[in-house]
Amino acid sequence: MTVLVAYASALGSTKEMAQHVASRMAGVLGDVECRAVAEIESVTGYEAVVIGSAIHNQAWLPEASLFLRRHAPGLAKRAVWAFSVGMADALPKPFRKRAAAFQQERIARVLSKEVPLRAHRVFSGVYRPSQMSAPLRALFHLSGGRFGDLRDWAAIDAWTDQMTAQLAHTEPSPGSTTT
Repeated sequence: MTVLVAYASALGSTKEMAQHVASRMAGVLGDVECRAVAEIESVTGYEAVVIGSAIHNQAWLPEASLFLRRHAPGLAKRAVWAFSVGMADALPKPFRKRAAAFQQERIARVLSKEVPLRAHRVFSGVYRPSQMSAPLRALFHLSGGRFGDLRDWAAIDAWTDQMTAQLAHTEPSPGSTTT
């Protein structure tokens, strides 16, 4: 089975997550490629696709959205999962769960209009103080926001293992081609 893990990353956190997912899947499925969405000309030849993007301004990066629109007909014939890398876990504690639920719902709704998804997950990424101006950084810190590597690798692994198990027990879809 050939699987594509595609990503759009602004500062590297999403790319690292995509590489981790691809490596973990490859241990079971064998042929798994990990590539930036801008490098992908076609999804022909892949039986399944995992797409990830950083979230900026409550939306996927433009190159990830363009990838979905451009490849929607081909993706619709394949098993497709998506993940988003947001900052909900960096927010002040009272806002974390609501922000995560809002991001999950809003982005999944937008994505599913383009391509039917098997599942979509929002994970937190890496947040550095240098990503904000000094006044915003101070306000963020004073309100209870936090910086650092907030990726939950155990949750990412569990989600990856679920996808891998589904793919390991699934025959290729009738519309997929491997040529």
